Amino acid sequence: MKIALLLKSKKQPKTTNNYEQAVVFDVEKDKVVGVENETLKSTKDVKALTSWALTKKVKEIYTPDVDEQLRSFFRKLGINVRGYDELSDDRLFQTFIL
Repeated sequence: MKIALLLKSKKQPKTTNNYEQAVVFDVEKDKVVGVENETLKSTKDVKALTSWALTKKVKEIYTPDVDEQLRSFFRKLGINVRGYDELSDDRLFQTFIL
């Protein structure tokens, strides 16, 4: 399963949902077996973000800003979208949070 963390540029205003980087974890049996850093061209466009996630076979996306409309849209595609606040509930990512 692939899990993506969308990273917001510190240069962007907090009200902007424009992500420039993503870290994609390839997870098997609760172990990270691969990590990729991705530069995203544009995530303002939902179609571009959707295309990227489907091409990469991402099943879960963590984002600092959870948009319920976006969450619902991705859920229909079989992709779970969560907020960073939910990382503390994820056993796998507990190893990264100190």
